[in-house]
Amino acid sequence: MKRVIVAAMVLLAFAASAVVLAGCGEKKVPSGSVAVVGDVSVTQQQFDDVVAQAKASYAAQGADFPAVDTPQYDQLKARIVDYLVQTELIAQKAAELGVEVTSKEVDERIAAIVKQVGGQKKYDALLKKQGVTEEDLRGQLEVQMLQDKVRKDVGKDTAVTAEEVKAFYDNPDNKAQFDVSDTVDARHVLVTSKAKALVVQRLLEADPSDANWAKVAKKYSIDPGSKGSGGSLGSFGKGRMVPEFEKVAFGLKVGDISAPVKTQFGYHVIEVTKKTPGSTTTFEEAKAGIEERLKIEGQTAAWDTWLADAKTAAAIVYAPGFNPIELTATPSPAASPASSPSPSESATK
Repeated sequence: MKRVIVAAMVLLAFAASAVVLAGCGEKKVPSGSVAVVGDVSVTQQQFDDVVAQAKASYAAQGADFPAVDTPQYDQLKARIVDYLVQTELIAQKAAELGVEVTSKEVDERIAAIVKQVGGQKKYDALLKKQGVTEEDLRGQLEVQMLQDKVRKDVGKDTAVTAEEVKAFYDNPDNKAQFDVSDTVDARHVLVTSKAKALVVQRLLEADPSDANWAKVAKKYSIDPGSKGSGGSLGSFGKGRMVPEFEKVAFGLKVGDISAPVKTQFGYHVIEVTKKTPGSTTTFEEAKAGIEERLKIEGQTAAWDTWLADAKTAAAIVYAPGFNPIELTATPSPAASPASSPSPSESATK
């Protein structure tokens, strides 16, 4: 089934890191609700509204909405319940912090989106394509922006030490992130036989100008990706090309025309136009980026921990048929109606 991004790609994003915990105790779910979060009910109407938005988004993109009582529907149902529960947890935390999102802030975010997509007409067309009303989008943006504010507060004390930054840089597992390999800029003409390659080699050695490369590549090359651009392959490092080609390309001097090189694709005549030696990013150059990365990772961990703790503290209770754990659980093979008795069981019946 075609994957559909529901309602401007924000409805299900909140469920990605959620830890679903079943409720316990004597708390009951009132009629007309799908869950209770702390002392607040998540209503059936809230759930139905999100389902309606999801259906509109599926329809707008020509996809079939999952049929009820299928695993696909249960997965979507679980995500929607997770989203609504997490939204309520965030709202309760925001109230505790005295944090809110104003209409002006939402207006400014929408104005930025309109500008980003290229104007009001394109914005309206995008909403229509996604099956989303502006009212829907405003609500979703408000939830997203409120989460951003709460998340910022939760992670505000995240700190990264100089020792942690240095340890990350010195870790051999991270070495590749700071090493830049040698690269070459090259162009080639690819033909089907050695005889043709020798003709191409002579033509290019006689006149290695850009104009002649463009002419020869267009006339002789069978490489559709480069024949229209003078045979240019751009810049590449080791491991990008087949071994036979790479060995010659990295062994050539700038401006030299190679003899025919045979690969699985045919015969190549190669010229290297530029060589860039590899380098290593120094610790001084890298440390600011490392610190920012580690800080973001720490903030993410703090958020995940807060979310899990908030779910536990809220003692969430779900109405029958709305517990995300039950909706997404894989049935035990032993409980499957299609399971067959073992030979020993058959023999005793």
